[in-house]
Amino acid sequence: MNQNEVVRLNLWNEVRAQLIERLDFYHAQAIKRILDQFRDIEAEADRYAEESYDRRGQYFNPDTDDPASSAEAAWDDGVAYYGLLDDLRKQMILSIAAGMYHEWDKQFRDWLDRELGHNFSLDRIRPELWKQDIGTLFEMLELWGWDLKSQPFHDVIDSCRLIVNVYKHGHGTSLNQLKERFPQYLRSLGDPGTFGWDYVHYNQLEVDEEALTLFHGAFRDFWKYVPARTIAGHDKSLPPWFEKALTRKPRDKKKAKSDETS
Repeated sequence: MNQNEVVRLNLWNEVRAQLIERLDFYHAQAIKRILDQFRDIEAEADRYAEESYDRRGQYFNPDTDDPASSAEAAWDDGVAYYGLLDDLRKQMILSIAAGMYHEWDKQFRDWLDRELGHNFSLDRIRPELWKQDIGTLFEMLELWGWDLKSQPFHDVIDSCRLIVNVYKHGHGTSLNQLKERFPQYLRSLGDPGTFGWDYVHYNQLEVDEEALTLFHGAFRDFWKYVPARTIAGHDKSLPPWFEKALTRKPRDKKKAKSDETS
């Protein structure tokens, strides 16, 4: 490193290992403590149908009631129960995906916050750092020599981001982007040009357990990719939002405390 260069970011091996370990723990425990409870929902639905049939049998009148109707109604109850359990399982998968993404997102911003604080005023840059979207932060790192867009994990993380946004907000820009870029996460979409392709509803969002493994792997690969040292020249430009933050007058701490208690 010459005199015209400066270390902007460091990632020590111990920190890298801890970050990955947290992601591994979240993924493994979410599967074990949540999704494993849905492994046998077919059998649960069958038992529910049998219980429904038994309940109906308590009020069965052989003179007026049709045994076939009772059996059919119980079967329908079992099918409906299976549908409810399956819907709940899908919601849990989406919740786990959202939690995994937010865990990684906070890890990433915490690390940037810590490292940038060595060279810049956190009073100025922290509010803006936590306000920027992931794409903007990635663009900053590209300025400093990272090659993120060519990495296989880049699009996987971006697909997870869009999925989480659709899960949280429903209709909007993220749903449109998901349809265009990652339609595999929208069930019954149909072929391009068909009616179903043009009129996409957020409730068509569907993510399976395999996708969770894919997202988890992408977050791990991100941390494995991060350079031990990010070195940039003094002449390397900072993003406009970063430069603007550096010139902004820090908020008066006494006033901020007063605002919080008012």
